[in-house]
Amino acid sequence: MTYSELRSKYPVLDQIDKSIPSKLDGQFQLKVYEPHQTISQKDTPLVRIGILVRGTFRVVNELENGNVFMIEINDAPSFVGEVTLLAGETTTSVTIESVTQCLVAYLPVEVFSSWMDADPALLRFVSSHVAHKLYFSSYNRGERNFYSAKYILLKYILKNIVSNVRPEQSATPASVVRKTRQQMSEEIGMSINTINRNLLSFRKDGLISMEHGKITITSEQEKKAKSALEVYIVENRNGARNHG
Repeated sequence: MTYSELRSKYPVLDQIDKSIPSKLDGQFQLKVYEPHQTISQKDTPLVRIGILVRGTFRVVNELENGNVFMIEINDAPSFVGEVTLLAGETTTSVTIESVTQCLVAYLPVEVFSSWMDADPALLRFVSSHVAHKLYFSSYNRGERNFYSAKYILLKYILKNIVSNVRPEQSATPASVVRKTRQQMSEEIGMSINTINRNLLSFRKDGLISMEHGKITITSEQEKKAKSALEVYIVENRNGARNHG
């Protein structure tokens, strides 16, 4: 398939570039991944670069102790293998899994590399894409290293609450966190045991409630939780870090 054919079907590619050198074109191979399939496995040889033209995938790091830590979630357009290529490495450093059904257009790594060499616009887009990811990774890394488990978990909860109960259904409408313990563990890099222990503490302090295994928060609890975050920040500044 040619790049122009891809762009006509998936206009999201207009964000990347308008064309590819003719001598390199016509080599795209499409592959569909159903939700929760592995797109790329950590520590495998890099033989092709993928362009995500439809769907959403997540990037995770599988640790030696068996835990999985989610690095980011990417929507189309995005890439598979671009960090390894730009780093000059030969094996992948992360695992990529589909969140929704994904369509990836692949090129042999040497073809994609030649395209970047010939096209400054593509190189700039790929480099910007990588830099954007590294920026947010660096921005958030210090928080995980130097703030307490209570602070990190409560901030995550407040960020992920969504409206759940309509006013006419309850005298105390609540929001809910639609995340499993496993998802929470992967996304904030915290063990499930630590999460459960701190959720129990939050519940005793009146910051959250639990309904059918889900975290719920009323508007009053949300106010209390935001105040508690400020307290946790002060505790960290004073050196009274609580690892949870």
